[in-house]
Amino acid sequence: MKERTEYWWVHHDSEIQPAEVGFVGGIPVHFRFLGTEGRVRADAAELIERLPAPPTPVFRPQATTAAPPAKPQRSGSWLWFFGILLLILVVQCSGPLFDAIK
Repeated sequence: MKERTEYWWVHHDSEIQPAEVGFVGGIPVHFRFLGTEGRVRADAAELIERLPAPPTPVFRPQATTAAPPAKPQRSGSWLWFFGILLLILVVQCSGPLFDAIK
């Protein structure tokens, strides 16, 4: 027997909600309310009206565009070089400078 899934408005427990209905050989077998887990037997509900198309998500996932790899910054490398040289100079000369101040 052929199985298929359709989307219907379903009346169940005094609520009407859209649901995914599973058919086997043209007979509804089970349904699942959209956004919920688990299936319910189709004889516990009444099919109201078929939805014209499967529902689509409200928020479509954004396609991630891969950014081109960034070029390394050359201007900052000289700043690091002079900063490290200054740090070495301060460390090497701080002892004699503090001794001269006293």
